[in-house]
Amino acid sequence: MIRHILASLALGLALLGAAPASAQTPTLTPSHLQAAREVMELTGVTQNINNIYREFEESAKGLVATRPEMAKDTDAVLGELKAEADKRSEEMIKTSAAVFASKMTEADLKAVAGFFKSEVGQRYTSLRGKAMEEIFPLLQPWSVQTSNYLFDRFSQEMRKRGHTL
Repeated sequence: MIRHILASLALGLALLGAAPASAQTPTLTPSHLQAAREVMELTGVTQNINNIYREFEESAKGLVATRPEMAKDTDAVLGELKAEADKRSEEMIKTSAAVFASKMTEADLKAVAGFFKSEVGQRYTSLRGKAMEEIFPLLQPWSVQTSNYLFDRFSQEMRKRGHTL
């Protein structure tokens, strides 16, 4: 699941990278930051940041699943950590919003938000998760295969130049 979160974050960053080169570092007004945050919410970036704690919580519970005597303390500690995790998530969301805002103008962010609020944007958002679920299993073997291929080609080319790896 963390891989899905990271893949979604990567998709959000890829969308950000597609911003026009004309977007200079703007003055970050509260409304500009709010527009960036809205885009992050509409595109699932904030949800992915918030999901980190849920993933941790599931992992922690799984870690002690065979130790029922630890269940009560586990729940208590996880409850205490939730507030700390929420604070850290909020900090990351604010930092991420500032990054988004520094890459795109407020007007552009509002246009992106408009798209994601539109019928086609909402359809895209509803299907994105399903598409990523299908794409992710394809990415793992492709990544390994491509990496191995590139390393083999790199080794071949280096051998042609008289270098042995």
